[in-house]
Amino acid sequence: MAAAVRGAEELELLERLLGLPGGNKYGVQGERKVPVLQTNNGPGLRGLMTIAAHLVRQARKDQLLGSTAEEKAVVQQWLEYRVTRVNGGSSKEDTRTILKADLTVQEKEKYLNVSRWFNHIQHYPGVRQHLSDVVFIKNRLYTNAH
Repeated sequence: MAAAVRGAEELELLERLLGLPGGNKYGVQGERKVPVLQTNNGPGLRGLMTIAAHLVRQARKDQLLGSTAEEKAVVQQWLEYRVTRVNGGSSKEDTRTILKADLTVQEKEKYLNVSRWFNHIQHYPGVRQHLSDVVFIKNRLYTNAH
């Protein structure tokens, strides 16, 4: 699946998760296929991070963007990671592994920071909705001694 299509699908999914009515028109621009949101009130918005933050504000769920300066910086850091590493630097197989929720214990340990972030985000009010928790157990079933 092309990164641009994946970006548009992610933005449509974000609309639904935020409880927005949907119906926004997304496109892409340029060689790098940057997502664009056409707005009725002026010029379109460009970029996955910009559009995602706009949708969160539109849904009046600003707490998802962080409350303190440090929290806001961490959210921006993860959004930037999403754009630069998942879109820009990873193979399709790496992307699937990083973004799927049913990681093995070994995969959770390999992507510990992503797992910790996912676990943190799933506990924000309204994010998980009707879905059950994804459980992250720090349980060593093996040792390094052979």
